[in-house]
Amino acid sequence: MFKRKIYQDLLKWKKESNGNSALLIEGARRIGKTTVAEELGKNEYPDFFTIDFSIVSEDFKKNFDNLLSVDDFFSKLFLDLGIHHLPVGSLIIFDEIQFCPKARQAIKRLVADGRYHYIETGSLVSIKENTSNILIPSEEETIQMYPMDYEEFLWAIGAEHEAALLKECFNNRKPFDQKYHQSFLRNFRLYLALGGMPKVLLEYLVNHDFYDAEKEKKRIINLYEDDLRKIDNKYGTICYMVWKQIPNMLSNHSTRFIVSSVDQRADSVLFKNTLNKLEESKIVIPVFKCNDPSGGFALTKDETMFKLYFCDIGLFVSMVYASNKNDTRDIYQKIVLDKLSLNLGMLFENYTAQALSSNGFETYYYSWNDKEDEKNKNYEIDFLINLNGKTTPLEIKSKKVSSLSSLNKFKMKFGKNVGEKYIVKPKPLSYGDNLINLPSYMLFALK
Repeated sequence: MFKRKIYQDLLKWKKESNGNSALLIEGARRIGKTTVAEELGKNEYPDFFTIDFSIVSEDFKKNFDNLLSVDDFFSKLFLDLGIHHLPVGSLIIFDEIQFCPKARQAIKRLVADGRYHYIETGSLVSIKENTSNILIPSEEETIQMYPMDYEEFLWAIGAEHEAALLKECFNNRKPFDQKYHQSFLRNFRLYLALGGMPKVLLEYLVNHDFYDAEKEKKRIINLYEDDLRKIDNKYGTICYMVWKQIPNMLSNHSTRFIVSSVDQRADSVLFKNTLNKLEESKIVIPVFKCNDPSGGFALTKDETMFKLYFCDIGLFVSMVYASNKNDTRDIYQKIVLDKLSLNLGMLFENYTAQALSSNGFETYYYSWNDKEDEKNKNYEIDFLINLNGKTTPLEIKSKKVSSLSSLNKFKMKFGKNVGEKYIVKPKPLSYGDNLINLPSYMLFALK
């Protein structure tokens, strides 16, 4: 298993909870939720067992209908599972919990019993749907999991020293020797090409073949799209069509999703339901416009103006740049060697959205018009975050920086509320005039 940051959070939960609460791990499919839970079971518990509710029988699920006697419940449960017993203090993992809502409701009684610890994983869309007729246990904590970020990627390819150096340089505001920059960029471009899905990286590391990695990415994309079609069939939404339009939206720098271009029957209610389901699926990252960055972002959130990004940069590359399987190896080589001449702005924007979300930031963007020389001029800040109590603007560039006008105008407009300004681009680290030129590969250190 690859080293994951969330493992430390699971350790913290185990220590602080001491069995008095269960933990629900939320996140998109195929990001490693079950794997990290099982790793915790192997390393930190006397024993563990995973119950995958997507494959057990309906008769097995009936075990959770009646927990009047917990001793009888476990006797029958272990008999059905074909195991003799689990030592007291072991971990039980309820995988794909959405397929057995009664198991989630049983958490209250099982936690009170105290003999085992419990972790749940599953699809958030189905989890929410299947809770209407059950009592949600107050003894349940939740934690968000994401695809592997760039630091985790560096750990996985054996470049822990590089990750540590980049973090040290950022934290100490110490620009590194520029002779290392190209080396740092090579690993970063490899991450852009592969992304953070564990199985995709594993496939690549076996033979160092981009085509093997691409086949796994296509399997994940097909799985996601099948899930979206099922959501649409069940809820009457248009999740699949919106998902397919995300690359066009980013390519055209659209800040408002034109629903009529997606589906003639689309209206505000339908689209709001669609966006809610996409958010619950965790396979997209929505970034909304903030109408007044001087206060709390959420207070002036404009739900009609937003951008959508893919949860994983590798899946984005596969959908946008490597759609023709005959060109797969060539496209990936061009990305790694920085020879891809197509629109890279949206690639770096999507990477930034993913990195900021993984770091726990709630991201927004801001755009406005100013009249100059009797003409209206449009300005936009790609991302806004709250950092150390200050409004922090980030501009994303894939190549050279042509203008700082948006950042400068933004600082003039909101003054003392604005903290340091960031330009995130594939260039070496530098500082000046309350402006940080942050290499894209150091973004993981921004917290």
